[in-house]
This record gives sequence, structure tokens and C-alpha cells, in this order.
Amino acid sequence: MTGEPAEPFALDLQRMRAERMAKLRAQMAEQAVDAVVTLTTGGVLYTTGAHTPAADTGRTFARRAVAVVLAADPSPHLFTPYPGSAPEELPADHLHPAFQPETDDGARAMAATVVDLLGGAQGRVAVDDYTMPMWATFPVVLSGAELVDAGPLFTAVRLHKTPDEVECLRRSWRITEAATRAVEARVRPGVRTSELSGAYLAELFQRGATTNFLDPVFQPMPDRVANGPWSTNGDIPFNLVTTDHVLSEGEVIWTDTVSGYEGYASDVGRTWVVGPVSAVRQELHERWEAITAAVLDEIRPGVTADVLTRVATEANGGNKPWLDHFFLGHTLGLEGGEMQHIGSDKGQAYDEQLVLEPGMTVVIEPVTWAEGHAGWRGEELVVVTEDGHERISAYPTEPVA
Repeated sequence: MTGEPAEPFALDLQRMRAERMAKLRAQMAEQAVDAVVTLTTGGVLYTTGAHTPAADTGRTFARRAVAVVLAADPSPHLFTPYPGSAPEELPADHLHPAFQPETDDGARAMAATVVDLLGGAQGRVAVDDYTMPMWATFPVVLSGAELVDAGPLFTAVRLHKTPDEVECLRRSWRITEAATRAVEARVRPGVRTSELSGAYLAELFQRGATTNFLDPVFQPMPDRVANGPWSTNGDIPFNLVTTDHVLSEGEVIWTDTVSGYEGYASDVGRTWVVGPVSAVRQELHERWEAITAAVLDEIRPGVTADVLTRVATEANGGNKPWLDHFFLGHTLGLEGGEMQHIGSDKGQAYDEQLVLEPGMTVVIEPVTWAEGHAGWRGEELVVVTEDGHERISAYPTEPVA
């Protein structure tokens, strides 16, 4: 079904949560992990299904949700300031008041609770994040246990999506594409880019999004790298915070919008031109299309990531068509760039060992550039199937000539 849309799918969130927990518990058994402690938003959502409202960092640290999963208990324990976010199937005695892990006393109480749940400071305890007080407290209170990084465990279970997870990604992407296209219709000289952000967020939530991961980026691009903001690597500066810049005729706008449905992210990026498109920019767009098509044609089970980077480079005349500080592509899930990167600074050896498998969701985001004319970028999402891939993204390439 390479490149073909999927048949309508009946989403079942309770089934999705049950299947995620089954995958997690199987991976815990394989890695001999007795307990998982997760503080990250994605980790808590994956293990419990509980949402944490988006908030600025001045509030988030004080209102943090935490989940504890025990190998010996089929249900997770949720410690949250938002008890209404708990799914209906969570047992009442597994829903608890929130910890305060940013304080010494809170981190100590949290560690002591983990000990109580385990029946002693014993076994292997995987933790996915630490506050500063936790670094000091957990090794002492849990001195009889082995503390390990939960990152490899979560990578293993979140890399391959269940059918319900894929459907959440479809809905997330569809909502974000629709909101982005609605904002594109507003692009004209005299409009402030901050106005585009307000319009985007209104469109997004009216269409059913449940969260916004990233402040929407609507960035006017310099014609030349040297004319843009300074960057540490001397490469094209992107993505930057949207300002109140007033659009003018001929400007190129790169977008990056990351929003979610039931926690699953979209990552929609497009290139807009204010007014007519020059012949050079038309060529940049056509080359971007050719690179994207060449890469997508290779996406199927068994292909390694280094094949995708090689094909992209060949389609761009031997030059790497992506930003140095980003990548050609990445997998997608409960974060905008989860968790595997294709063509990153991790190097070719990393790409050679990343093998595409059914259930992986991959975003491809090539870039073409011509000094004096800016460049073209866009993002496309596919899910790897048993015999190829399903292209989820459907934002049409508008006529630009």
C-alpha cells in the first residue's frame, strides 16, 4: 500500500492504553526492570493516559505529574495535580496527590513512596528524568536498588506504533495541516507574523487539537545566510521564535508547527512566498519535491536510514539537503522529534544501524537553498507498513509558478 491512504479506522483509546501498557511491561521483563518512574510529559501520558495541561516553565515545575509502573502490578500509579485527567479504567487506589520533586522534601517523599510500592529498596528502578533534589535524594533513599536510565526502555516501546497510535497521529497531522493551510490564506504584505500565530492557535483548537507542543514558527528567511541572525555553526538560522515582523512582498516564510491529538504530535512545516515566485525559487521548490519523492520511494521495512540520506544527497546533486543542526528526518510520536534521527550529527554508523520496521512513523524534512534567493523546506509524514508505507501528510503543494 505504498503511498496510499489507510481505510477509516475506529479509534479506541482504552484499547490503545492497554496495548501500550502490555508493551511496556513486556519490555520491563526483557530488561529486568522492576519499576519505572517517569516525570516527562510523554512518559506519564504513555504509561497512564493522563494529560498534563501545557504551561510555561514558571508553573510546570511546581505542578508536575509523575507515574510509577511496577512489574508486579498491572496498573500504573499516577501522582498528579490534575486528578480529572486520569483515565476511567485507572483503579481509585492508584490515583494519588502530586509530588513536589523540585524540593528536597518532595523528592525524598517521592523516593520513599517508590520504596514502599516496591516493598523495599530493591531491584532495578528505571527513571526517565531527574530534578536537582532527586539527584541527591534517590541514590540515598533507594540505596539498595539499582537506578538505571529509562530512556532505552521507552525508546523500545514507543518506536513502533499500535494501530490506535497511528490513528491518533493521522488525526493530529490532519488537524495541524488544516490549521496551517487556513493561516496560509492570510499571508500577504502588511500582516504581522505574530498575527499568524494567533490565527493558527485559534484554528488549531477549533479543529479538535488537544495540545500545542511548540510555539508556532512563522519565520521570514534571509536571502543569504549572512543576512540572517548569527548561528553557532554558520548554517541557515532556523527555527526562531515568531516576532511581530511585518511581511513584505517577495519574502519567504518557513513554518514549523507541532501540535497534538491525545498527546500524539504532528510536525507540519511548509514554505510560503509573499507574492509572486521567482524562477529560482520555483526551481528550489521542484528540487525539494524531487528529493522528497526519492526518499519516500525508499521507505519500506528493512531499509536502513543511511540509504535515505544517500538517496537524498544524490537527488540534490551530491550536496546534503538538510540543516546541519537538524536532520533529514526523524521518528514521531508523543514528542515532535521522537526518538530516532536520520542524518543527524550522530554519524553514518548510527544511520546504518537504524532499520525501518512496520509501525515506525517517520517525518522527512529536506531543505533546498540558493544564496541570494533563500530556500525551500517542508515536512512529510509516513508510517512504515508491512509492505511499504502509508503517506499520512496530505497538505498539497500549491502551484507556485
